[in-house]
Order: sequence, then C-alpha cells, then structure tokens
Amino acid sequence: MEVLIAEHAGFCEGVERAFKIALETSRAGKPVFMLGNLVHNKQVVEQLKAQGVRTVSALSEIPPGTSGTLLISAHGVPPEIYEGAKKLNLDIVDTTCPWVKKAQKIAKELAEEGRLVMIVGDKGHPEVKALVGWSGGKGLVVEKEEEIDKLSLAPEARVGILAQTTQAEAHFDRMVTALKKMVKDVVEYDTICGATSKRQSAAVEVAKKVDLMLVVGDQMSANTKRLTELCTQTGTETHQIQTVEELDKKWLKGKGRIGITAGASTPEWVIQEVITLLRAP
Repeated sequence: MEVLIAEHAGFCEGVERAFKIALETSRAGKPVFMLGNLVHNKQVVEQLKAQGVRTVSALSEIPPGTSGTLLISAHGVPPEIYEGAKKLNLDIVDTTCPWVKKAQKIAKELAEEGRLVMIVGDKGHPEVKALVGWSGGKGLVVEKEEEIDKLSLAPEARVGILAQTTQAEAHFDRMVTALKKMVKDVVEYDTICGATSKRQSAAVEVAKKVDLMLVVGDQMSANTKRLTELCTQTGTETHQIQTVEELDKKWLKGKGRIGITAGASTPEWVIQEVITLLRAP
C-alpha cells in the first residue's frame, strides 16, 4: 500500500502560534481562562486543560475579583469581549490569527463606510460571530448562493462582501458573482487565508491520484470539513477521522494508494499516528 501525504496539511502558522502562546501563558503561574476552544481540535484543548487552563463559555463564568488571564482563541472574538475582560481586570492574551484580524478590520471599516457587510461563512462559527461583532452587529451571514438570491436588496444598495478565512475560493467567487447580479456597488475582499488555499489545492491534488482519501481533523473544524467536501467532490472515496482509532480497516481493502490530508488545527502527532498505522507491515 502506498501512502501519499498532501504537501500542506496540519497546523497552519496561525494555529501553531496560538498553541505556543497558550502553552507559554499556562506556565506563567496565574489562573488562565480560555474563552471557548483555542482551536477546533479536541486533543489540543485537552492538552491545555491538562496544563491547568480552564475553559469558559462566557465571561460571566469568571468570578468577579479573580486575578488571572483571558486567552482569546485563534478564531477571534467581538469587541465587547475585550471591554468585558478589562472590566474584570483580567490580563488579555490574544491569539487571534493575523488573517482573522485582517478580516475583522475590513468588516469594521466597511460598516463605518455605511455599507451592508455581507460575510460568506458558516453561521454560528466563532470566527463568523466575531466578524459580525466587528461589523457593529449588523453583518449579514450567508452560506449559500440561494440565500443571496432570496435577499431583498435595492439595486442602489452599497455592499461590502468578505469571507470567513477558511472558505473555499471557488465558493466565495460564486457568492460574489451572485451578489453582483443584484447590486452594482459591491466592494469585495477575498479574506480567505493563504494557508487555507494551499491546503485545499494540495488535498484535491492528492485526492485525484489515490483510491481512498483520509482527512484528519476534528468534526468541529470548519476548514477540515471544507477539505472533506472538496476531496469528496473529486469522486474519490473520502472519510474524515478525528483520531487513528476512528480509522475503519474495512475502508483499506483493495486500495492500492491512500491519500492523507489534515485540517489546520490538527496536531502533527495525530497525523503521524494515522500514517504509522497505514505503513505498518
């Protein structure tokens, strides 16, 4: 059995940076609170918890008067979280991905220009919720072309459109095209991160050459989900697994070439466990 590994797979620079900062913060000796998940990967979150980092879903879970540090995830948060943390006198350690920061800045500027801010992304995703916050709470989130078609936009509307950083390029292009059919004044910003684009292209390239594609990553991870969708679209049998334990050996029967890719929040050690199993005699 031959194993092909996508050139770009696993931790992206933004996630690696966030994880490193989080580990350093956990060793500083102060109580550390992590708002939500640092990244969408169970193994990473569990490792941080083992270092004493406490996960909270809202600032209200942190008792007033508590001395400590708030870790802001790589997905980013709305502006009010920073304000709330300051009121609680918490130190803030911000691991927001630089690409996400750029998208937040654009959302804010578009809103200040008086434009309708349209965000192509997954509704309910932390990054998207934060982008809505940076748009002044007025950002409109759209996932599919049909949603744009159903909008009641005046032809003279002024719209700014940007993307969740882990969206597929082709999908964002289709959404922009659909929007431009409705209104003339459209300012578009392709805020999809470079690592995402490279990862998607590399995954598709491998998927076209193999009999079976394995995508390693957490079910919560939007970028991993996107990789699974793109690999499936090539026609190659594709399965997403979170850990090596989820790999069903029945999938391997009759398969001469197996391809592997992994989401941007998947640690190297998790990927290596899958590769080791596949290459075992």
